[in-house]
Amino acid sequence: MIRSSMLPHHGTSLISSISDEKEAKPFSGRTLMAPPPPLSLVLLFLLLLAIVSSANNDTDSLLDFMRQTDAHGSLRLNWTGGNACSGGWEGVGCRGGRVTTLSLPSLDLRGPVDSLRSLDQLRHLDLHNNRLNGSLAPLLACANLKLVYLSSNEFSGEIPGDVSLLTRLLRIDLANNNLRGGIPSGLLNLTRLITLRLQNNVLGGPIPDLSTTLVHLKELNLSNNEFYGELPEALEIRFGLASFSGNAGLCGRAPPFPHCSFSNTAPSPTTSQQSVVPSNPSSVPGSGAKPKSRGGLSTGTIVGIVVGDAVVLLLLVVLLLAYYCGRYHSKRENRKIKAEKGLRSVESFNGEGYDRSPSEVAESERSKLVFFERRKRFELEDLLRASAEMLGKGSLGTVYKAILEDGSVVAVKRLKEAQPSGRKEFEQYMDMIGRMRHPNIVRLKAYYYAKEEKLLIYDYLPNGTLYSLLH
Repeated sequence: MIRSSMLPHHGTSLISSISDEKEAKPFSGRTLMAPPPPLSLVLLFLLLLAIVSSANNDTDSLLDFMRQTDAHGSLRLNWTGGNACSGGWEGVGCRGGRVTTLSLPSLDLRGPVDSLRSLDQLRHLDLHNNRLNGSLAPLLACANLKLVYLSSNEFSGEIPGDVSLLTRLLRIDLANNNLRGGIPSGLLNLTRLITLRLQNNVLGGPIPDLSTTLVHLKELNLSNNEFYGELPEALEIRFGLASFSGNAGLCGRAPPFPHCSFSNTAPSPTTSQQSVVPSNPSSVPGSGAKPKSRGGLSTGTIVGIVVGDAVVLLLLVVLLLAYYCGRYHSKRENRKIKAEKGLRSVESFNGEGYDRSPSEVAESERSKLVFFERRKRFELEDLLRASAEMLGKGSLGTVYKAILEDGSVVAVKRLKEAQPSGRKEFEQYMDMIGRMRHPNIVRLKAYYYAKEEKLLIYDYLPNGTLYSLLH
């Protein structure tokens, strides 16, 4: 029999008694571990950590850009706070905590754009009308770019060949910069491109037929560059001649470009579709088209142009021959007159002064050297008796080194062959030059005026000319 003391008390079940005994037992010394969190929670935490880290990288990149380019403090006043996506940074737009828009036009920003390379979520970049410079290559790291407006800056170098990495690009405006080189083949791989502006640069080489690959291109401007070769007919018809003007080396089907070759048959008219697309940087590409046609030149017109060009060329040759013959006879007459007047030789005035005609002597008696300072002076006769050495000859006359009897040295520019002018006009001009004071300008010491003789006297500088120093 079961003893009553071993049974549970009245009102208490056997199961509850056993449970109470289990709870009353002490722990065996082992710690119970919590179950590990689900894998999805770990991945979510890592994702949030990556987003926060990327947002901080965007902020650091923009702060570096501000330090490099904001010479006048325009950005420093508005970019406050530790997060670029806080909403208070002017010109900065964000989505999902990442910078997607940077619009800072006309702020006189100066410097390179290297610090923007880490903005890998940037879609819209508008920095036009600043003074940014350097290469465009750092922007290739911004693989999500769609709209790029960098016109009217000072970017140089070539358009990177790896521009094809920007596969999402829709509009690119690089006008009014200093870009060189040709149109890279990578540009032809941007099949989504709608706007391409490259005018007013120093780009050169032949123009490829962009119409074959850039089928969505609605706006193209390559004017005022150094492109050469034949302009693809499809581009001429599709975008018009104004898009290619200012390239002296281009030839095409119609003026203003010269003809590359002539054909007995006129080209057939072609109709193409071209859309008028708004160029506002904030605009989103749209659709729409309008027809545009162009006709060719007839054979008779081409023959007339050729004959007219030949006649004009012949007239130019005749005029050039007449001009050079006239100059030759004029030079012979001038040499004869100079020989009769006994002008000085190339080496010196004459050793003891040059011979003058009676009219020049009478004129010199009424004219004297006019000095601008109260320094040591001398008379015209002292200058004429000085030994002279020719230093050089320019368009305004010949320069001599003159050594006076007292040993002082001056430089004399002889303007006898200059255009005639009245005394009053000449003296006013000399008075203006004599008052000029600048460390890089040799002061005019004195001048002499006569009807057929004009002299300018300067202090002699023994170091020679700038040309001789450079060469």
